[in-house]
Amino acid sequence: MKDSELDRSKQSSGEDPKPFTMSFDALAVYVHKDNPLEEITLQQLAGIYGEGGNLTQWTQLGIQNQGCSSAEIIRVSRQSNSGTYAYFREAILGKTKDFKLGSRDLHGSKDVVELISKTPCAIGFSGMGYATKGVKMLRVARSESAEAFAPTVLNTRDKTYPIARPLYMYTLGEPEGILKKYIDWCLSEVGQSIVEDSGYVSVSKD
Repeated sequence: MKDSELDRSKQSSGEDPKPFTMSFDALAVYVHKDNPLEEITLQQLAGIYGEGGNLTQWTQLGIQNQGCSSAEIIRVSRQSNSGTYAYFREAILGKTKDFKLGSRDLHGSKDVVELISKTPCAIGFSGMGYATKGVKMLRVARSESAEAFAPTVLNTRDKTYPIARPLYMYTLGEPEGILKKYIDWCLSEVGQSIVEDSGYVSVSKD
């Protein structure tokens, strides 16, 4: 919740919203399975997606993408009303910059991965749980001098993978009664197994 939303909730109810981390969502950077690229930096992603970014050709990333009819990087994204879109933009560009125009903006995360699997020149982002045999998830580094990490459960939990976010539920004040039972069930072994089955990273027991 934004600060303005927290304030508005407190003013209308008299209670502070209490956050509970339910899971983590690692956003993978996907390319076609035959793309020779193995890793990428946050700065390179900003150069591909951000306004004023000058990375438009695969050769600028030091590879020859043989599956492309040209060396053009085809950017695949989500629509601007998507929470995935908003988080990826902030993680890559910060809070003040925006994506440049010209990407292929799709409704769903599954649609992003499916298009990339059919488009050798494409790059895009989606939850790691949507991976298929037709795509490859790149390792991502925070800078050119930093180590690149793959989007895995372990790397998400220890925060070495740089494009991952917690997913929350909120209650008004401390939950009680049936609401507390529901929150406890979500965080139980059964609830967290559903998280994992859905392609997200469960909250570690510690």
